[in-house]
Parts: sequence; C-alpha cells; structure tokens
Amino acid sequence: MNQLITITQNENNDQVVSARELHKVLGVKKRFSEWWEQNSKLLVEHEDFEGALISTPYNPKFPDKVQKLQDYAVTSDNAKHLAMQSQTKKSREIRDYFIQVEKEYKQQQQAPLTLDQQIAAIATGYGSVKEELVEVKDRVSDLEENAPLSAGEYNYIGSRITQRVNEVAHGYSSITQKQRGELYKDINRGVKVVTGISTRTQLRAKHFDTAMDFINNWEPSTATKMQLRQTSFEFEA
Repeated sequence: MNQLITITQNENNDQVVSARELHKVLGVKKRFSEWWEQNSKLLVEHEDFEGALISTPYNPKFPDKVQKLQDYAVTSDNAKHLAMQSQTKKSREIRDYFIQVEKEYKQQQQAPLTLDQQIAAIATGYGSVKEELVEVKDRVSDLEENAPLSAGEYNYIGSRITQRVNEVAHGYSSITQKQRGELYKDINRGVKVVTGISTRTQLRAKHFDTAMDFINNWEPSTATKMQLRQTSFEFEA
C-alpha cells in the first residue's frame, strides 16, 4: 500500500496527521486557514486535535530562512471526516486510505508478539514490564545476598571454631584458660575480617564457605603467639 499521507502516533498512542499535509494532499483550493476554520468547527481541541507550530522555509531556494506556521495534529478518525467534507477528487481515496491503515494497525495490535518483538518491547520499557523486571531482579539479588545462615550451619561454624582452637592448643605443653581465651579472640577476629562483618551474628549464607576455609586453615597470629609465650613465662615464674 502506497503512503498517501504521513500518519504518526501521539503520546496517547492515537494515530494523528498534520492538518496542513492533509489540506495539501486533498488538493483543496482554499487557503489553509480558511479551510481549517470552516471544517473544524465541530472538532474539540485536546480531544480531536492539538495545535502545533511548525517551521518551514519562506522560499525553498533559501532553506535557512524559516517561518513559523500554525498546524494541527488531527486524529485519523477526524481526518477521515475532514477529507469527506472537503469534497475533492482525493477525498474518498484519502478516507479509504485511513480506513485501511487503521485496519492494519488493529490487526497488528491483536496479533501475538514474536519472540523478537517481546524482547524489543521489554527492552524499550513496554508498559511497566521493564521496571517490574528490574524491581524483581533487585529483590531476588537482595534476598540472595542477605540470605541468613541456617541454624545448623551457624552451630557448625561455632563447633568447628572450638575444635580448631583445641587442635592448636594441643601444640602447647600447657595452656591456661586465659591463653585459650586469647586463641578464641584471635580466630573470631580473623573470621570477622575475612567475611567483612563486625559480629558473628551477622554471618550470612554467602559467608559460610569463606568462614570454613579460614577456620580450617587458621593459625594464631604472631602477636597472639607472643602473647601466649609471655603469659606462659609469667605463669611459670
């Protein structure tokens, strides 16, 4: 189907045409302003049409010199009526063209979207789908990021810390309760550092593997070892 007149969509998704272009395509002999005033008396502004200023050259030979002209974006339904009211040789052809374009548009709207069209619709924010998908994705990411440790995992970390402290403590001939307390402070401090938390209750499921890897390979820091030796000397003295 050959395009007889440019049809666009406004912000309300209504099909609209330029009144000036319609006037020209119809081949109306009257001046545009006179034709519009005569035929638009029954139209309602902001419902049937919207006013618009367009820029056009005074002379095609001098495109840099432009003038502002009053135009109107008319809905295709009302453009059909304007075409028939004008009673030119093109009136019926233009009306039939609008009817055919409208028919094809409705068929496209009713047809199921192809996969490519669905992807394109989401990518361009079709309705609120894009925003909803982003919101859901953010919520899922937040839940995954902050999923709590199960009670079993939390207790297992605590028991494994106790086991590891006992394993290290066996390397010393004798160890006091105070020295054992320094070992607990050291290993718990390390768990907080490697997982980025301030208290053990802040441990999350995402921290489990990191915490366990640290605990299984933990050795007291040099400072803690020196503190243990110093305490042992004081005890022996």
